[in-house]
Amino acid sequence: MNRVPYFSATATLIIIAGTSLAAQPRTEVSKDGLYTVIVKGSESAESYVRRGSGVPFGTEPDWQNDLRIQVGGLKAVDVNNDGLTDLIVGCYHSNSFPAYPQWTNLIYLNTGSGLEATPSWESTDEVSTTDIQVGDINGDGFIDIFAANGDFAMSPSVIYFGTPSGPNNTPGWFSNDNAWSIASLLFDIDHDGDLDAITGNEGNSPDDPYRPINIFRNDDGVLSHTPTWQSAEWSIQNGLSMADFDGDGWEDLAVSKWVNFETGVYRNIGGALQTMPIWSDGTTEDEKGVAWADFDFDGFPELAVGHDPTRIFDNDGGVMGPVWWEADSAPYYGHSELMAYDVDGDGDQDLAEVHFSNGHARIYLNNNGIFNSTADWQYDSISVGTAIAFGDINGDGRDDFIVGYSGDVSIVVFYAQAPPCPEDLNDDGQIDQADLGQLLAAYNSDDGGDIDGDGDTDQADLGQLLAAYGESCP
Repeated sequence: MNRVPYFSATATLIIIAGTSLAAQPRTEVSKDGLYTVIVKGSESAESYVRRGSGVPFGTEPDWQNDLRIQVGGLKAVDVNNDGLTDLIVGCYHSNSFPAYPQWTNLIYLNTGSGLEATPSWESTDEVSTTDIQVGDINGDGFIDIFAANGDFAMSPSVIYFGTPSGPNNTPGWFSNDNAWSIASLLFDIDHDGDLDAITGNEGNSPDDPYRPINIFRNDDGVLSHTPTWQSAEWSIQNGLSMADFDGDGWEDLAVSKWVNFETGVYRNIGGALQTMPIWSDGTTEDEKGVAWADFDFDGFPELAVGHDPTRIFDNDGGVMGPVWWEADSAPYYGHSELMAYDVDGDGDQDLAEVHFSNGHARIYLNNNGIFNSTADWQYDSISVGTAIAFGDINGDGRDDFIVGYSGDVSIVVFYAQAPPCPEDLNDDGQIDQADLGQLLAAYNSDDGGDIDGDGDTDQADLGQLLAAYGESCP
């Protein structure tokens, strides 16, 4: 890895992705402008699933587009109230080479059997969108789209307000913050019943590289255009997550930050965030992405941080300390996004991530609070990775995995597959007392014992397990 100057006090990471010299080299730039990757091509993508893993995805995408865009953000949600999960795509602009022909925001509607081949919704504005959030911001009962915008033009963030038939494709709200927004979050910080908006930001030049974290307060469905709260520190922030880390009933804000600044937690006191972090992770290396989740079921959320390699900090009653990190032997370059999500449906939160500079999308399964140091599932794309999302795209009741890229194929979807032996609840190859115990512990809930996929653990699941009791799984 060679580091070259970008902003003063920041860096650009340059690596070579792939080995084939037959393809024309191209240059890819991340949505914050801080990573540059020279891609010389590769023969094919690679992937694997760890033997015995409960990850429900195969090794090849089940759906992909053929639209050359740079994906800044993804959200899988029903936008037009037809009961089907659609895919919202935020597209960013950069100085990549060859240049990308468009960066309008898009929606792939769901046809009932999957996503349409060509997106039928396109925004009327064409600015650089680095992140997408969804929620009913104005309280009218319809899903709104918050697009965090930026690039060197410092384009304001916008909202596409929802209607009964779907979101307007022309923005109806614009921020007034003079920032290159990289990350965003919709959350009711003050518990007044409506969604406030948070953005993580940077500046746009070596002379003006930093910005504060911004919050736009929502009062009865009306979001302020100018930030109503700002952090005391000006830095480069790129990941946001909220959870009650200290058990006082108010959710606190975790923020990941770029070099020279420490990822930290801003405490929420009675609905007002402190302007300085109450905790930081002690490193000023480049970090991207944060996610709160109670991985070990002790009542306090742990914090996953997109480092190289990714780390998890244990939370013992508000006291934080490192407890897990990925294997140092694997190639980790340019983290892009991470998410805590129950991938295997066993009731605990797993960890999914994607890296920009080597195109790796990875899933780490949570086994009673313990993670393997190497991934249980991995897809190694020939393109650079930018965003991830989960949602039931094919309508089978199981959440699928969606990965966004900067490249000719910019979105891939892995459909969740039914386990070949659903009665083997702990995935050890045997249907035995351990599986029966897990089912009984989850009885009358959907927490890790739903064999028949109907959303709860009941007599039908018990009967199916007992009929297969004592068998081995292939």
